[in-house]
Amino acid sequence: MKPRWAQQAGSLGPAVFRRYLATAGWESSERSKTWRYTCDHATGPVTVDVPKRQEFLDYERRVVELVEILATVEERTPSSVLFDLGYPAADKLAFRFESTEIQSGTISIDDAWRIRGAQRQLLLSAAHSVLEPLAHHPRLSKTEAVEFLASCRAAPPRAGSYVAPVLVPVAPAMGQTGLDDPFPRRVTKLLATALRATSDALDSGQDELLLTGARSGLSSNLLGAFSELRPPGQGYLEVSFTWAPGRKAPDTPRVVRFEHTLFDAMAEAARVLRETTPSPGTTLEGYFTKLERSPRDTTAPGEVALVAQVEERPNSTQVYMTLSAQAYQAALDAHGDAARVRVTGTLARNGRRFVLRNPGDVVRVLDDDDT
Repeated sequence: MKPRWAQQAGSLGPAVFRRYLATAGWESSERSKTWRYTCDHATGPVTVDVPKRQEFLDYERRVVELVEILATVEERTPSSVLFDLGYPAADKLAFRFESTEIQSGTISIDDAWRIRGAQRQLLLSAAHSVLEPLAHHPRLSKTEAVEFLASCRAAPPRAGSYVAPVLVPVAPAMGQTGLDDPFPRRVTKLLATALRATSDALDSGQDELLLTGARSGLSSNLLGAFSELRPPGQGYLEVSFTWAPGRKAPDTPRVVRFEHTLFDAMAEAARVLRETTPSPGTTLEGYFTKLERSPRDTTAPGEVALVAQVEERPNSTQVYMTLSAQAYQAALDAHGDAARVRVTGTLARNGRRFVLRNPGDVVRVLDDDDT
C-alpha cells in the first residue's frame, strides 16, 4: 500500500515542483518531456526530472521519486518535504511535543488551546522585539507586529508525537537589491536566535543570562509565552525551523530542544523582567488614598499614592508618585470629591513598591452619567 504522502504527491502539478526547485537554487534545463534540475551536494551533483504534464501515465511514480530524492538531499522525511511543497513561500516552525501522555499523537483540548495561544504570543513578542528590543513590552499592540501576526497561519497538527506547525509567509528574494530581509523573515530569524540563547543559558545553568538578552529577543513577553509551551507531563519540546527556499537561510540553529524541567526557569525570568523593567507611557486609573506635602509651602511638589490596577496583578495595587504643585492640587481636589483619575508616566519597581516616575497631569475620569 502506498503511503499517504505518495498519493498526495501525484496530485501536485508540475509548476509546484518547478517553483520549489527554482527558489531552492536548483539549476534548470529543458528536455523533450521533462524539465531537468541539478544541484551540488556533499556527495556530488544531484539531478532530478519534473514531468511536463500531469497526464503522463508515470507522473505519480516520477514525482514520488523526486520527493524521495529531495528528502535525502535535505535530510528530512518525504512527508515533511511534501508539506513544504504546498507552502513554498513560508518559513515553517514545527513545535513537536514528546511525552508519555501524548504518545498517541493526541492532546487534551485544554493543552491544545494553551499551545496555540502561547504560539500567538511568542510570534507577537518576537515581532515587537524586531521593532524595538526591550526587556519588557508593556503593550503588544504595534500595528506592524499585529498585521504580521494576522498573516501567519496555523497548520493542522502532524504525526510524530504531537506536532503543531506554524507558517510565516516570506516573499522570495528578487534581484540583488541589497535590502534588508522582509519583516516576517526578521521575526523568525530573531525568534530562532532567542530560543538558542534561552537554551544555551538554561543548559549551562546560567539562568541569569535570560535577564540581559533583550538584543537577542529575550523579553519578559517572549519568555512568558514560551514558558506556556511546557509539554504535558514529563517530556520535552523540540522547535524546528525550515526556511523558505526563496531566500538565503539564516545562520541560526535549525532545531532547539527544551526538557520539561526548564520551563519554570523561563517563567521566573519573565516575572523578574516584567516587574523590574520600567514601562514608559504607562497610564493608570484609580483613586488617590495618600497625599502628603509640607503645609508650609503650597508651591512644593507632593507625595501621593494611587490605588490602581497594574498589569499582571490580579488585585488593585498602591502606586507611589511625586506630583508637581499644580498636579498635587488637582489630586487633592479629586480625593476630596472621591473622583476617579488617570495619570501617565513610567511605571517601575522600587524594592517592593510600585512607583510612577515622571507623572503627567492628573485627569479626572468622567462617569457615563457625566459625559
